Amino acid sequence: MNPTHGRDPVTAISEAKATGRTAEIFADIREVMQIPLITSIWRTLADIEGGLEATWAATRPIYETGQPDAALQALKVKSKFPVPGPLSAATLRSRGLLAEDRQAFGAVIDAYNRSNGMNLIALNALVGEPSGQASNYTLTSPDSWPELWPLLEKEEIEAETWALLERVKLLGATNDNPSIATLWRHLAHWPGLLSLVIESYEPMQEEGEIDGAIEEVMESVIVAAAGISHFKPSTADIPDEAWQMVVRYSAGVSRMVTLGHGVAQWIKAVE
Repeated sequence: MNPTHGRDPVTAISEAKATGRTAEIFADIREVMQIPLITSIWRTLADIEGGLEATWAATRPIYETGQPDAALQALKVKSKFPVPGPLSAATLRSRGLLAEDRQAFGAVIDAYNRSNGMNLIALNALVGEPSGQASNYTLTSPDSWPELWPLLEKEEIEAETWALLERVKLLGATNDNPSIATLWRHLAHWPGLLSLVIESYEPMQEEGEIDGAIEEVMESVIVAAAGISHFKPSTADIPDEAWQMVVRYSAGVSRMVTLGHGVAQWIKAVE
């Protein structure tokens, strides 16, 4: 274990600080998954000796089939993600968010939705058991990515914005002190957006809409993962600590997949 890092997404090793074999694996993950950034599960696995390499070695063949990506596209079509009432450009401007900001944070949200969504499906396939027919979704080709704004470290984020992160992290959470999801921290460039998300989604949380949507998404994912699980290799080499981390993540990341896609739909429908 590297004592300078941690299992919390905030303290996990950053891509910029990764060296040697870890940096090589991160680069391979980006290429195989066709994503512009490395999300927290892979960065936290780097803190377990042998965890990142063994888990990626077992998951890579699943991604190479193209089925996690195709299953995610199907999920996006069939699922009803939580979307608040209409959002206007005037409301965004009142929070200091202009059209160019919308493009920038929209790209960040899309990047996490792709990465988190595929990880949700592929890692549930990894920890689950095959059932029924092997999946045969129609393969898709992702769009190219623009350059994303950088992920800020905690010390780079103002206290007022960090307070928003401590509040937004509770959306869809199952405990009183969840970790701050990296998507929310990446959106710290736009505190006006974070405040809008909080104000619009907290009432939906109170009414149970978010929890219901998360449950429905997870039900669909379990079905998709059972078919994709036919493609997984042996997982015997994965250290137990890494395995338990993946099991927890496989259940927990459904929250951010559900919320992330809901926010994306909300933003793209701006009037």
